[in-house]
Amino acid sequence: MLETEKGKAEVSKFTIDLAIRIALIAGVVYVSLLLLRPVAPLILWAIILAVAVFPLFRVMRRRLHLRSGLTAAVLSLLLLVLLLTPVIVLAGSAIETLNAYAQMLLRGDHVVPPPPESVRAWPLVGERVYDFWKHGSADIRTLLASHVGEIASLGRWVGRIAAGVFFEVLQFAGAIIVAGVLLAYAEKLAETVGGLAGRIADARGRHFVEITGSTIRNVSQGVIGVALLQSALLGIGMLLADVPFAGAITFVCLVLAIVQVGPNIIMIPVIIWVWFEQPVLVAVLFTAYTVPLLLLDNVLRPILMARGLQTPMAVILAGVICGTLAGGLIGLFVGPVVLAVFYDLVTAWIASGHHINGEDTSPKVEALDRRS
Repeated sequence: MLETEKGKAEVSKFTIDLAIRIALIAGVVYVSLLLLRPVAPLILWAIILAVAVFPLFRVMRRRLHLRSGLTAAVLSLLLLVLLLTPVIVLAGSAIETLNAYAQMLLRGDHVVPPPPESVRAWPLVGERVYDFWKHGSADIRTLLASHVGEIASLGRWVGRIAAGVFFEVLQFAGAIIVAGVLLAYAEKLAETVGGLAGRIADARGRHFVEITGSTIRNVSQGVIGVALLQSALLGIGMLLADVPFAGAITFVCLVLAIVQVGPNIIMIPVIIWVWFEQPVLVAVLFTAYTVPLLLLDNVLRPILMARGLQTPMAVILAGVICGTLAGGLIGLFVGPVVLAVFYDLVTAWIASGHHINGEDTSPKVEALDRRS
């Protein structure tokens, strides 16, 4: 009886101690996550960038014979230049264009060209669009004065978008700096993450870390890389064809390509405009140059995203689309990683079930044959 009471007391004490330890650990984790919540997107982007550019970091360190810290600093500076240069050029172009239109308004010049007669033939709205366009072309000041409220609402909407883009650019710049710090300690961090994954799930935990890194790099190349290449080539074509606002349209094409909508929705009207406003030879050459570029992502993206991965392309593509819809640009990377790990877990679970049921006995047979 005494032993039983003593055993019950020890079990009770162990349970209380375990509950206190778990509560303390949960409290520390909760407070830590609460403190990191304001900068969580920045840290997540930094991790994604560090994983994506790690092969380039390793090549630069080997070819330039630099220390890890100096190589990370050079790579971070290069990424900052690649990020900020298009933004500065685009902002300067927008400010210059708005200033030119403001000067034209002050001088009383015609800001809007007169509408072509073909607009009248548009079904349902042709006459209204033609009259509105003609009125704006003849007296833009009166038209603007009669729609001050709508213009103010449009201005506030554009201002909110510009502020959001500016904040995202700052966040990306901060993420690049933090990614440089992570790259400087890449080896130590890789050992720590691998050891933590091994403690959680043994060898399969390390396999999940490899899947995560490979998926992030493939998505970066297949989505971001192809989007950059496609939008840059489209921008060059629009500049050569003298398309107005080519810089802004190129930026919109880049965003649409990254979020998986595609630049077709804006480039098809551009092609139509070129046929109406440019000589036939220019329109033919621009169309022959642009149409293959609009199909470029359909060819390159599957090749780059599925390279070196055992996860089916359908799973990766579903993760990209669903992740983008659920979490925006960060979900573009998180979605395929989560689905790839989930697919691997389900595959391993099914395989282990077959092994337990005796359906997969070939490894044992081969081992017995080798022993004999």
